[in-house]
Parts: sequence; structure tokens; C-alpha cells
Amino acid sequence: NKLGSVYCQYSPYPSDEYDLSNTLSVGGAGSYTIVSDSKFNGSYVTRYVMLTDSEIGAQLDGSYYPTSYVGMANYYRDYLYANGTLKALNNIKDNMPLYIEALGSMEIITKVLSFPVTKNIALTEFEDIVTMYEELYNSSAVFEQEANYYQSLADAEQDADKKAEYQAIANGYKEFVIDNINFKLSGFTKDGLLGVYPTKLRWEKACGGKRQFKKLLEYADEMNENGSVMGIYPDFDFMYLNSSSMFDGVSKKQNVSKMIDERYASKQVYDAITRQYISYFSLVISPESLDELYSKFSKKYSKYDVNGVSLATFGSDLNSNFDEDVLVNRDDAEKYVSSLLKRISVEDGLDIMVDKGNVYTLEYVSHILNASIDSSHFKHSSYAIPFVGMVLHGSVNYAGTPINYSGTPKYEILKAIESGASLYYILCYQNTSYMKEDLILSDYYGVNYSSWYENIVRTYKELNDATGDLQDYLIVDHKMIIGERIRTDIELDDNYKTLMTEACEMLESEITRAVTEAYATLQAEGELGKNLVLNVDVDSIISNFASIFNLSLEEAKAYKVNGDVTFEELVNAVVSRYETEYAAVGTNDYVVCLTADTSAVADFVVTFEYESKYSFFTDSLATDKNYVYTDYTNDIGNIALVTYEKTLEDGTVDRVQFILNYNIYSVTVNLGDGNEYTLDKYEYVRIG
Repeated sequence: NKLGSVYCQYSPYPSDEYDLSNTLSVGGAGSYTIVSDSKFNGSYVTRYVMLTDSEIGAQLDGSYYPTSYVGMANYYRDYLYANGTLKALNNIKDNMPLYIEALGSMEIITKVLSFPVTKNIALTEFEDIVTMYEELYNSSAVFEQEANYYQSLADAEQDADKKAEYQAIANGYKEFVIDNINFKLSGFTKDGLLGVYPTKLRWEKACGGKRQFKKLLEYADEMNENGSVMGIYPDFDFMYLNSSSMFDGVSKKQNVSKMIDERYASKQVYDAITRQYISYFSLVISPESLDELYSKFSKKYSKYDVNGVSLATFGSDLNSNFDEDVLVNRDDAEKYVSSLLKRISVEDGLDIMVDKGNVYTLEYVSHILNASIDSSHFKHSSYAIPFVGMVLHGSVNYAGTPINYSGTPKYEILKAIESGASLYYILCYQNTSYMKEDLILSDYYGVNYSSWYENIVRTYKELNDATGDLQDYLIVDHKMIIGERIRTDIELDDNYKTLMTEACEMLESEITRAVTEAYATLQAEGELGKNLVLNVDVDSIISNFASIFNLSLEEAKAYKVNGDVTFEELVNAVVSRYETEYAAVGTNDYVVCLTADTSAVADFVVTFEYESKYSFFTDSLATDKNYVYTDYTNDIGNIALVTYEKTLEDGTVDRVQFILNYNIYSVTVNLGDGNEYTLDKYEYVRIG
């Protein structure tokens, strides 16, 4: 099954599809496959690691990797730690990172003396970054209502423990700050978001220019010296040449990659609608030129007292060069990129932020944005698993896609908890309306900072309260578990009435069975002359029913089944008919007891056995392989259980688990720990 298998495929000779419709001699559509004359001359290596069946692994003394995606992730994480690619996080702050990508400037067309002219306008100025940081840092006012509420509870509470609990919650709201924010600055250099190649580094005047950038760095240094974190990561795209200008230090002939047919290579993105790659007119920089071009950039960038840099496409894109004079395959390209990242990280001492986080970048990067923490949700996918989180958590900071681009932010919060990710927003401070008029930048919808401010604060606090203290924990286990949809009151009432009606019918059947078995016993003993007396232990039988209905004995007795007629009255009506027929006469009586109590004593005891034909209730555990399904069982991969672990200094293991409900309705989950967990739609529960 091609949808349920994984295999390696090697292409020694790279090939490409050439669109014949682009030629003058061909009128119709068609394509031609072009194969490179050169081939990859390195070694092909496939490493296989055998996982261990859980039953066999349980018999082993040491740890093992189970035959599941969890075993694969745990092995891969240990492998990356062993070869030095990953290292444990250090200098962890109390609060988790918040990532904000600020959009700098864009070009618009305006009129001067009725003539159309182009000019750059600021979407976010450097001083706006300071404003955003200060407002987010001093954001406790957002929770004034909650703080006052819990303070009033603390003031009124007489119990000392409860009073301390309420006071701690109130203080948590009053003292709340966001003091760990990393800003990715996109489009703050010359010509903004669609700017020129960064070799000749020039800050956009509309954003405040070089002078305001230095002030921003000074402010960030001051915050960092005070124990807060204000990371500044200007973003530069070295992988692609979006536009060029005179004397920008980039030569097409020397620095741009070529395709197999000797044309200049451009950035291409796959379009699922046309099922073709679409060019965005950004030329691909040849990998062997990256170090040279970065050196030109570094001469200017190193003059600033900046500690970080964002190289987004270094983590997401890897390009070849099929120029016959300078052939670079993907394996060579990886080496060029890794070497440059090492130089930037080790020699230049810069913290690096990238997108996606290809594995060869992990050794050198500090932050990853747009990490793959969710699945494609394509037709043949079963459910998403946090493979990236299971591998990376505790060794590098990362975030998924921007939460303000999501149609269901609550879903994104669950994904962040499930994968251990931080929050990421794309925002701008002013002039948002201009972007909708630009063909390319119109994709930046919903990025107005003021509109998102309160949402950022509340969402960050929620996620930080959930996983902020787990930043150096590993995600060691993950499974999709089974739960039960919570029924509506109407559904539950209908279930009870159906079961209670069935129970009365079953009771009549059991009475008939008891009498029949008693007569058979008397006949076998030659005692048919005895008077058969029927005694039905109503309380034990109703109690038996109640346990199946998930009701107490009193609740079951008083439940109204038909109008004002209670379940107890229905049961007594059935019992009284038979007890009148088989009543005691005082002499030569033979007492038959129908009961659910196995310790009952009588001449003849028949144990009541009730087995419903309906599937309304279950006491199965969420992880049972032999789960007893009901009409309301949810087993479609929408309830997850994720486990974080950390080995403490004394050798003990601290474990924290989360139950995550991705359904659009409420569910109950039974883990067998004595609690039945109830989760509303898109809700989670922390255990530990």
C-alpha cells in the first residue's frame, strides 16, 4: 500500500521537466525530461534500526524503543544527542518565549502634484518595537477583572488553605508580565518586504533608519541586562535574489544557480490546483556563493551591537546549481549551508533563527519558526503526531505557524501543548490597510497589532501556565486515546428510560427463570408437594441496575421512567405480581430468592444476571486494547495523551501529562487513576 509505506529512492542523475509550450516551435502543451550529464559520486547509505515489541521489551532490563512512532522519535532524538546535533537547553527563563514577526515597510504608489510616484511607508518602525515590548511586558491590566475577583474570594475566605490558594491566583494575575519576547524583523532594510539582496546593508529610512535601529538595540540590551529577554533578529534572505540594484555586490553570472537546461534558476512553489511548480521570479543564489556574499554583508552587520540574526530560508530551502562550470548537488549544498551556519554561530557569535529547521541546521540554531507541528490533513492521513516536538523539545526553542493566521486559535493552542511549541504572531503596528492593495503582500491578513494585543496576552498566559515550566522536559510518549462523547440531557434521559424499560422486561424474564429452575430442583428431589415462595431482593437488583446506569441507588429508584412513575415503582409492580402468586402459606414453604447479592441465603438462590443489548455505557479505560465500545465512543484520533518527563537531580523522574480534546463537542476520558476527566471542546487537562 503506497499510502502506508516508506521507502528510499535514489536518483544518481538529476532530472528536470522542460515545458515545451515555452518554445516558439511548439504550439501545444507538453513537457520534455532533461537529464543532467553529471551524477552524484558519493556513497548511498541507508541505516536500519530494529525496534522492539512491547511484550519483549517489558522483559528486558534496560530501556528499549517500542515498535511505534514514539519509538522512532525517541531513537532519533537519542541519535541526534549522541552525535552532537542536539544539546540540552541552558539559561532557561521562568517564562517561555513569545515570537513576534514584525513587518517593516512596503512600497506604495502615491501622487505628488497629480503625478504617480512610488515611496516606502512604514508598517512598523523601530520605535514601535519598543512600544510593543513595553505594552506586552506591562500587560497585567488585561487581567484586572480576574485579579479583583480572586482577591475578593481571598478576602472573604475563612479557611487558611483556600485563602492562600485564592490569593496566589490573584497575585498571579496582578504580577503577570511577558518578559521573554523575540522579534523577527522582516522588511526593515532598503525597499522593505520586497527589498534588495542584503550584501549592501542599508536600513529603511521609513522605519527609522540606522539611528533608530541602534536605539532599539540599546533598549534591548538594557532589558536583557535586567533579566528579561528581548531578542532582536533582523531577517535576511541570502538564498534568493528578489530584486537587484546597481553595485549591490551580486552578479547573475557568478552568483545565480542554473537549471539543467542552462537557464537561470528561479524560486518555484508547487501549486496543488494546477499540479505544477510556479515561478515567483526570485533567482536562486548558488550555494557556493553564500559564504562570499555573507562576508560582504557581515562587514556592515558586525558594526552593530546585535546578538542575533534571522536566516529564515537557511532552515527551509536547499538548492542545487547545475552550471557546467560549477556543479553543486544537494549534498554539496548542505555542506555549504552547514559550514556558513557554523561560521555565523561559532565565529561571529550570533544566535540564529530559521524557518522549518532542516536537520543540518539544528546544531547551530537557537530558534525555529514555522516548525512542522501539524499534519497536512490530506484525505488519507489518519491523525497528526508531534514527531518534531518529541525529537526537539528540551533542546531548541521552536514555534509552529502564526496563530493569528489560524481559523481556530484554540486548536493551535492544543497543538502547541501537544508538541511543546511556543506562540508565534506576524504583526505590524501601522498602515495595515495598504497591504490589501498589494498583489503579493495581501496575503498578510489579520496582522494589526492593536487588534491582537489582548488576544496575545491572554493566549500567552494560558499556554505559559500550561507548559512554561516544562521547557527542559522531554516529550517521551504520545498516544491517541479513546473517550466518550458527553450526551445531551435529552439523549441521556432517553438512554435511561430505554435501559430501565429493558431492565423491567429482563427482571420478568429472570423471575420466570428462577421459578422454573426451582421447580426443576424440587422435581429432581421429589419435593413437588412443597409450597414455592418467591422473594425478590428489590434493593440489590436496583443497585445492580444503578451501577450499570452510572447512577446511585437513590437516583435510580427515583428516576421517572413514564410520566410520574419511578423506576422503583415499575420494578415493584413487576415483582408484586409474582410475589402475590408465589406467596407464603406458613407451612411446607420452599423459599426462592432472586437477588444480585451473592451472599444471600434461602432454600433456593438464583443470582440475578443483567446483560443489556444496548451499548450506552462503558467502564473501559481510555488505553484499553479491548475497549468496550458504546454508541457514543470517540475513537477517531481526536483525543490525545502526551507525556513530558524530566530526570531530577536526585534521580527521580517528574512526569506531567496532558489530555487534549480536538473534538467540537465535550468528552469524558477514564485513565484508570481514579478520576474521570471531562473536557469541553478544544479543551485540555494537565495531570501532574
